[in-house]
Amino acid sequence: PETHVQALQNGDLDIIEPQATVDTVQQIEALGDAVTLLRGDELTFEHLDFNFAEGSPFADSEGGLAAREAFAYCVPRQQIIDNLIKPINPDAVVMNSREIFPFQDGYDEHVEAIYDGRYDEVDLETAKQKFQESGLEEGVEVRIGYGAGNQRRTDEVALIKASCDQVGFNIVDASGPTLGDVLASGDWEVALFGWAGSGTVTGSAFWYQSDGSGNFGGWVNEEADAAWDAISTSLDEEVQAEQLKIIEKAAWDDLHSIPVFAFPGVVAHAADIENVIFNSTQTQIAWNAEQWVRAQ
Repeated sequence: PETHVQALQNGDLDIIEPQATVDTVQQIEALGDAVTLLRGDELTFEHLDFNFAEGSPFADSEGGLAAREAFAYCVPRQQIIDNLIKPINPDAVVMNSREIFPFQDGYDEHVEAIYDGRYDEVDLETAKQKFQESGLEEGVEVRIGYGAGNQRRTDEVALIKASCDQVGFNIVDASGPTLGDVLASGDWEVALFGWAGSGTVTGSAFWYQSDGSGNFGGWVNEEADAAWDAISTSLDEEVQAEQLKIIEKAAWDDLHSIPVFAFPGVVAHAADIENVIFNSTQTQIAWNAEQWVRAQ
């Protein structure tokens, strides 16, 4: 991905969909009229997942909920948005839902039912109190794992470290060769990665369910499991919406994870290519490839 802009400039590629960073956008803009820049919202969001396994400071047998709360109070989500996302998408906001995106209908009503806003801004004093309540030792190591080669996530970890080290944690950048390597190893206290929205209401169930293949942190919540069972056996959209609120409220109350932001999307293409249309879904930019033509 780090070679995409240069390849576009050279004519080796006609259409690129690189990771959206401030530098990438600036590089594309510097190419001038030779390329067309497209921007929009993506149905993928950044999040921080806790490791509940024995030995983790966030496990219920260790620092437990108090430790997770201490971390949530010190993660500078607004600063991450302001520094890394708003220069790309001026309308970006801190994301407080895992199932509905800020640009989708019903987001505000959903968030109001699941979350009271307590972690929207950094609160170091409360974080320190929660840290003391957790019983963890000062300087406890918290490795944030993610796939290497991702500058935006490197910057996110640096911002989290600058804030959370003041509370008592020792934040360590623990990137691995790939995200798959990191998640499979379990050798992390917090995992930082993106999750793609799905067109199906149960598309992300395996992230939360106690026996779910995507429940890398090992979160167990019987209320959430029962709610997913209810969703899976009902076609009533009102029932589905109410059960999603139960799941997400449990995920906030117990701190299954911390959502951060919806991905800003960036596409650039040679100016003589027509009918390239930005797409938020998992199909990405190639969704209408059969309609692309080069201007004569």
